[in-house]
Amino acid sequence: MTSNAEKTANLFLHGGDRGIAFRDTNAGRISTVVSPHWAIRHNYEGQTSASANSANGVYLGRSMTYATNMESPYVSITLQGYISSGTYYWSWALWNGTQSHFVPLAVHDLPNYSKTAKTRNITTIQGTQTMNCVVPYTGHVHQYSSQHWATFDCRNESNGDALYIYGAADSGNGGTWYDNASQTIYIKEVLMGYGFVTGTQYDHILHGS
Repeated sequence: MTSNAEKTANLFLHGGDRGIAFRDTNAGRISTVVSPHWAIRHNYEGQTSASANSANGVYLGRSMTYATNMESPYVSITLQGYISSGTYYWSWALWNGTQSHFVPLAVHDLPNYSKTAKTRNITTIQGTQTMNCVVPYTGHVHQYSSQHWATFDCRNESNGDALYIYGAADSGNGGTWYDNASQTIYIKEVLMGYGFVTGTQYDHILHGS
């Protein structure tokens, strides 16, 4: 039987960065509870696109420079997107072009939110954990649809790092990325900012803000 002391140790490990880290006993890993808040930094209205010609992902034309002195070490992004007709679906992620690795999602393994096509090993107080980095598409595949807000955990990134939105042709559930140059990924109405946001936002246009 688990003692009260063990239960307390499992729950309250450490805090800071507007979040509380705890040991998820069901998943056997460290997770984070973050207070909801968001401060806009980039409001990209126009469309960009790229051929899905790499299984490592392609730059979709939108980026930000990470700053450690901002409101939060978490970066939340939403966008509208689709992939042209063809064999595959699509998904997206946040690539740290300065350090050449993907940025992990704040939630490790959640259906339709956090998937395994690209992962990152992160050192935690429980040891090294593999974190999911890929956000699967939602809505229509081959016409514009609003995508889920996705929150990325940037606590292991550095001040001044260049963060790029990457996308790829995908198996449909975020599990595998493919090289398929015959399909093109399109995105627009991209919002990027510091803080934690959840859900699907169908009216996220802030033109002129």
